[in-house]
Amino acid sequence: MPIRYFLPFILMLALAGCGATRTTAPDVRYYTLEYESPALPGTQAKAIIVLNRFGVAPEFNTGKIVYRDLSFGRQEYAYHQWRATPQALVADYLRRDMQQSGLFLAVSRPGSSLSATHQLEGMIEEWLEVDAEDHWLATASLTVTLLDLRARAISDQVLFQRTYRESEPAAKKNPGSVVEAMSRVMRRLSERVIADVHAAVK
Repeated sequence: MPIRYFLPFILMLALAGCGATRTTAPDVRYYTLEYESPALPGTQAKAIIVLNRFGVAPEFNTGKIVYRDLSFGRQEYAYHQWRATPQALVADYLRRDMQQSGLFLAVSRPGSSLSATHQLEGMIEEWLEVDAEDHWLATASLTVTLLDLRARAISDQVLFQRTYRESEPAAKKNPGSVVEAMSRVMRRLSERVIADVHAAVK
């Protein structure tokens, strides 16, 4: 029998084989923070604040959502991730909130041409979902150091170093609800940091 009669069957078998090995790409969900900048009372301080790049504890230096489901245990979601690392998210939202507060002459990024009077440094100590039997929590802690760049002596440069910690229960036991709770956590952290920085630079 001529080979041309077999070609349609060979083609069908090849296509069937391709379909059997084809897999669907996993549906990765990406999240970010969403909240209104806190409104704080007070008059504008004649200070230009530069936010240095923030650091992060090694176990949270990832874009994946980290969760604790038992003592000493740390896990990561494979398909639920932040759009940026925690240190980038916290620094960007804190900078935005400080700018919108109107309490400072200016708030800038590293490398800005503005001559800053003060520098704010930060370290993300915690940024995770904490799972319990009856509820899940969004938990974050942040250590910040405020420096007066105009002081000549190093001992006079450090205005304060403080650690802030907040937790918020998630409405449901799923990553999306944890992200909503983390947005409320970040808002409270931002409000506390801005109030303390404003009081120190005045």
